[in-house]
Amino acid sequence: MLEQIDENILRLAIAIGIGFLVGLQREWVTGKRVGLRSFVLIATLGGISGLLVPDLGPWPPVAALVALAFGLFLHAKSVEDVRGPHGITTEIAALVVFVLGVSVVLGYVTEGVVLGGFVTILLHWKQPLETLVHKIGDNDFAAIARFLVVALVVLPVLPNQTYGFFSVLNPYQIWLMVVLVVAINLAGYIVLRIVGARSGATVAGALGGLISSTATTVSYAGTTKENNTLDAVAAIVICVASTMVYGRILLEISVVAPGLLAYTFWPLISFSVFMVIVVAIIVSRVPAEQIETPETDNPAQLKVALTFAALYAVVIFAVAAVKELFGDQWIYLVSALSGLTDVDALTLSVSQLFQAGTLDGGTGGRAIFIASLSNLIFKWGVVLTLGNRRLKKWISIAFGSAVVVGLFILVIWPGNSI
Repeated sequence: MLEQIDENILRLAIAIGIGFLVGLQREWVTGKRVGLRSFVLIATLGGISGLLVPDLGPWPPVAALVALAFGLFLHAKSVEDVRGPHGITTEIAALVVFVLGVSVVLGYVTEGVVLGGFVTILLHWKQPLETLVHKIGDNDFAAIARFLVVALVVLPVLPNQTYGFFSVLNPYQIWLMVVLVVAINLAGYIVLRIVGARSGATVAGALGGLISSTATTVSYAGTTKENNTLDAVAAIVICVASTMVYGRILLEISVVAPGLLAYTFWPLISFSVFMVIVVAIIVSRVPAEQIETPETDNPAQLKVALTFAALYAVVIFAVAAVKELFGDQWIYLVSALSGLTDVDALTLSVSQLFQAGTLDGGTGGRAIFIASLSNLIFKWGVVLTLGNRRLKKWISIAFGSAVVVGLFILVIWPGNSI
């Protein structure tokens, strides 16, 4: 009995602590309506009503919540009559603190503490969040809305079963990979919009790599034909974007097939380190500059999602078919061809096959790396086609040495997992 009392007291103290934390933040707000003491008392009310649940059922917290909501409504109304219209963020936060107090006492301690911290941060970030909203325009909100359609409307209705030969075409799994790639692209796109049209070459390259390293290469190579002074900056952006590809690959593998990291982590990291060294050498030879970021297409368009879904389905079917009919060695040819235009589709396809147990990690890891080298060579060709003479020189040295190092890594690629 004593241990149970001690546990209840501890949980009640944690609930009160959450109220204190949120109330402390509200005390800093000019013109506060509900302050520190009120939030502590609200959390205490939630905790006490939660303690009564085992004996009296859910009615004590329900009755207390209704009474609290009614009291906060009357209080907000009286304040509005005196000060004029205002938001209800503080009142909603008070209700949330009450619910968290009840939850913690009922045993959801970790969840309550995490959500209490989240509420505090959310309240404290009022100004940054408002700034974010002002920086994101109608087109950006449309991009987010389209992503929600892709993720929350289309995905749940797709059948989660395989069809066709080789049992690899699963509509749900295919669209899930679309959601993953579009989410990564959209994150880079939104960050790029927040950073602004003018950003440092390294930042522009990193964000461009998150969105699409191939599109970034095309955009910046084209700028050098119009402005001969941008060749070194364009070289930095293109090299950084190409380096970010390996971060994307590792992220996708970790989400879809974490076990495959044991076969790919060190080779990919080693090559990434070499690419970072290449970027550092170029940066050291170029004075700090800024460049106008080219317009980037919305990555959450339904057309983009459907195109990637089709490409992913073709690649995963081709890899499975080639493995079954011709053996593992021919998979490398498929990866080299598919990697010319898109590394994500091959990476996710191989990861899915590895996760399903139909492809070994060594073969899968090499196939992904070959696709990345193939994409690097394709971007090299883009620069040779669209860039000016000095950019061609920069990228030929950088990508040429990278391809040599990449081939060396393929030769010494470990056969077993780490």
